[in-house]
Amino acid sequence: MTTSITGFAFPFQIDPATHQVRVQSDDDKLRANIVHILLTNLGERVMRRGYGGGLRQLVHDPNDNALWAIVQHQVGKTIGLLEPRVQLQQLTVSQSDDGATLLVTVSYLVTRKQVVESLSVPIALDGL
Repeated sequence: MTTSITGFAFPFQIDPATHQVRVQSDDDKLRANIVHILLTNLGERVMRRGYGGGLRQLVHDPNDNALWAIVQHQVGKTIGLLEPRVQLQQLTVSQSDDGATLLVTVSYLVTRKQVVESLSVPIALDGL
């Protein structure tokens, strides 16, 4: 039996039709959870200091191979620890043509459905 995943939408929004907090479910919610994990800085959540991938903390670092290795390590470790409903399959880090954006692409297996999904998270860099 598979259980449904339901929770607040990310980013947090009010549904204009119902005037209630917008919710997401299943694959949309799982995808939003992963993006939320990656964009949350470590220590940002008061009651869960170890929550977050900390990618936004790296935007001032030089965009080089060392940064890419750090991002791969952090993302791989964080998704494995904080989202038990998925198994990381592939993780790539690349940059835009102008070098101003880091693109983190994650492929993951949704364990309850045994389906591979992927998403890309762009991170705008300040430290060119």
